[in-house]
Amino acid sequence: MTKLAAIGSTLSLAFLIGCATPPPPPPEPTYSWADSREPQLSQLAAEEGFELEREGEMLRLIIPVDGNFHPKRTLLQPSGLVPLSKVAKALRHDNESQFAVIGHSDTRGDSAINRQQSLERAQAVASVLMLGGVSSQRMQLRSMGEFQPRADNSTDSGRALNRRIEILLQPYPTNVAFAN
Repeated sequence: MTKLAAIGSTLSLAFLIGCATPPPPPPEPTYSWADSREPQLSQLAAEEGFELEREGEMLRLIIPVDGNFHPKRTLLQPSGLVPLSKVAKALRHDNESQFAVIGHSDTRGDSAINRQQSLERAQAVASVLMLGGVSSQRMQLRSMGEFQPRADNSTDSGRALNRRIEILLQPYPTNVAFAN
């Protein structure tokens, strides 16, 4: 057999052996912290008229002030208690998460008053969550006031979008501070 024929036979044999070996199994899918929570929170948000946004491993549940709080005060309306109780039920046994409850407002009125109202609304939401069994040890409160608008404050619809409470969820413990 010539050298060229021997090389060809060896390559053919290597090809056949390579084809006979089954491919390795696909890797098991890995689920992240957010992957395991997003479906339930997404369904809850859709049912209650909230929004859920995901940014990497952080989930942001956005609760509009309109329809959930008294229009001119920081008191939760009865219609806002039931949805927040459902959120508390979804989060209360989650020992692998930390939470930040952040109040936001529009630009109407005095900036200091807007910031105070935002804080009081965030406190009202946090209180309902804690009454529902969510650990206060892993919860932070913040007030952003009018300083992080989502929409244009020159329109009624824009101002309504800016008046909100956000519940930020992240894995616990983490060394990463909550993003604003």
